Amino acid sequence: MELTSTHLRYLLTMYELSKTGNDIRLTEIANILHVKKASAARIVAVFRDKELVIQQPYGKVHLTEYGRQTAGQYERCVNNLAACLIRAGLPLSTQEAQQAACVLLTELPEACIRKMEKVVDN
Repeated sequence: MELTSTHLRYLLTMYELSKTGNDIRLTEIANILHVKKASAARIVAVFRDKELVIQQPYGKVHLTEYGRQTAGQYERCVNNLAACLIRAGLPLSTQEAQQAACVLLTELPEACIRKMEKVVDN
């Protein structure tokens, strides 16, 4: 699945929020990512079209099973890639390494991502 680095940041944020078991609210997403609620709503609409989320009345959002699986795979890849950047001696904080990993991951060809998933999952 092709995602931009912005989409990936949103998806991973929603994945983290979903781990608490509570409903995900657009306001929470917007606050965490320092964006306007309207921006969060636009991305959620994209995710609905990709069947990553379902949105209930009043803006409550839930990741679908497919959304959880996709987010989990990307999270593992981002964490692994960020750790590689840090181990390489780059002067990056953990947060900076994860942001860089998100950008890099979304620019890699799909075949590279699939191979990375196999390495990470083993």
